[in-house]
Amino acid sequence: MKTFGDVNKVSPTGTESAQKAPMLWADQVGPRHQKFAHINRIKLHLEESFMAYLLFMLVITTLFLRPAEMIPELLGLPIYEGLILGSVLLGIKRLQWQFRVRSLRRQPITYCILLLWFAVILSHLTHFYFYGMKESLVAYLKLLVFYGLLVTLVNSPGRMKFTMAIVAITSSLMVALCVIDYVGWHDFQFIIHLDSLDGFDDIGAENRVFRMRGTGIFQDPNDLAMLIAISGILCVYFLTEKSHSFLRFFWLLPIGFLGTGLIFTKSRGGLLAVGAAMLIFATVRYGKKVGIAAGVCGVILAGAIAGRQASIDLSDDTGHDRILLWRDGLEELKSPKLFFGIGMNEYSDMAGLVAHNSFIHTYVELGFFGGTLFFGCFFFAGIALYKMLDPQLPLYHRDLKRMHPYITAMLVAAAMSMMSLSRCYVPITYLVIGLGAAYITLVNKHLEPAQYLVYWNRSTVKKLIGTSFCLLCCMYIGVKILAR
Repeated sequence: MKTFGDVNKVSPTGTESAQKAPMLWADQVGPRHQKFAHINRIKLHLEESFMAYLLFMLVITTLFLRPAEMIPELLGLPIYEGLILGSVLLGIKRLQWQFRVRSLRRQPITYCILLLWFAVILSHLTHFYFYGMKESLVAYLKLLVFYGLLVTLVNSPGRMKFTMAIVAITSSLMVALCVIDYVGWHDFQFIIHLDSLDGFDDIGAENRVFRMRGTGIFQDPNDLAMLIAISGILCVYFLTEKSHSFLRFFWLLPIGFLGTGLIFTKSRGGLLAVGAAMLIFATVRYGKKVGIAAGVCGVILAGAIAGRQASIDLSDDTGHDRILLWRDGLEELKSPKLFFGIGMNEYSDMAGLVAHNSFIHTYVELGFFGGTLFFGCFFFAGIALYKMLDPQLPLYHRDLKRMHPYITAMLVAAAMSMMSLSRCYVPITYLVIGLGAAYITLVNKHLEPAQYLVYWNRSTVKKLIGTSFCLLCCMYIGVKILAR
């Protein structure tokens, strides 16, 4: 056996000795230094993952606060693209594992998100519209990367909690700026609110309504209301975190801004989202009786303080116009376009406006194939979260157990909001779905013994297809009844 002193005697020439010494040191001196080299590689990999995660947190921050809008000197700089590219480069090793077949089968939500990319391709390819296919491919690829980074980098309960805090803080700050501008305390040039027509009175005069808008992708008050519903749930999570002592009461401030902002958006869909989220949260957290009582109280309270938002009538001008948009879209599915749709981003060209319903929108644009996959993101999340209601489930991690009703309410709020919004291809939708998927993956890992709450196999795919078909039929029948 060669000793440390023998290493330099391997070759009579100094050059050859210098070249072979490192290899002989690792292979022949002993395994101790190999172990150190392995540990160093692990540390480097962890550091890269951590830096990728921090950059992704900046991506989320940029998504809500829009520095290029707030600071005119930054206008035109690809801040968002640069941050997400840096996160991809640092996290590519972990990201590629996320889309392996074995990993995909263990997380059906990610499988649906990936297959949606092929649905986007086929939606244009079946019509030989190659320019539209290229544009749609690039647009959806950005969403796929965003989602992939989220479910890859949020890989521990601590990161899950920190990500929820970042979303809650940054979105609440953006809403607070909008509220301050709306009430006239300060005029932010990058925020412009909406003065819209809201029907006519009995003598034919226009009814105008002044609604609060957000920044960036939240220019529509209904989009902002969806964000408020989601952020409010996250803020309540941190408000009720008893381990934070009296500091948790600081979360009352963003909750106050969010509640005020919801009223200023005058969004009926946003109010419905908040109501559905409260009902589901109370049911999951405290039981059915408390859930029913919370629902009744919510209806009474909404009618007392919400004004226009509480007036929900599908027979009025706005509501009925949306029904007609749904009807026009669903009529297209009678043709051979049933399976692959009319093409991504083609709904407005066909009907004049988007569907104002994300599920109908995807069924029409991407066909039954793509619509089923989009619905599947919520379907599989629903199955997993429902199984977590079992009191015998061997989950002993405190934070993950406490997150359950809040994650469920967040997904319900998003799904309810998308019943009146076409937001199939925007980051906020994939942020919510990604948080749900990341949470379910963490629960799978922390079950004792580890198991999968939902798995991609023949049985679950059959259930998805059957449920999706029933949903499409129910929407078609409902639209037929309501349209006139």
